[in-house]
Amino acid sequence: MKRRKLLQSIALSAGALVVLPSWAQGWSREQIVTNQVFQLEEKEMLRLIAGTFIPEGTSKGANGVGVELFLDKLFSDCYTMEDQNKLKAAIKALSLQADLNHHLAFGACSAAQREGLLLDLEKSAEHLWAYTTLRSETIRGYTTSEYVLTQHYHYVMAPGFYHGCVNV
Repeated sequence: MKRRKLLQSIALSAGALVVLPSWAQGWSREQIVTNQVFQLEEKEMLRLIAGTFIPEGTSKGANGVGVELFLDKLFSDCYTMEDQNKLKAAIKALSLQADLNHHLAFGACSAAQREGLLLDLEKSAEHLWAYTTLRSETIRGYTTSEYVLTQHYHYVMAPGFYHGCVNV
């Protein structure tokens, strides 16, 4: 390595070390910008829907692994505004149907009632796309979570282990 290149690398590294502490100081979860596509009520509905599709049992369910965070991020970043509006309309219809059928909020309904409401949403031609999307993305979020991959599929990040000092 040439002397100029070495001095330039050292100067750049020293500058980064001086700036890093002031940049990293004062971080908090509240300062991180979150997606403003879904309101808090809609995010709670996403959590309840995911928990209805994959409930808690002997192992963690969708809510236990944080599928609602995956869904929020996925729908906010990867779906078009038109698709987001379809999902919002389906969530609103689900909430209204829970109020009409059971005189309760969707979250206050029992698991069987929530399942029935979701099956009614599936039968609706207007909200069929939203239902199938919510169901498939919930399953994808659950099956690709760290918990499921490591505990059930026995996924290893870097397979092929190093065994030193082994006779060949």
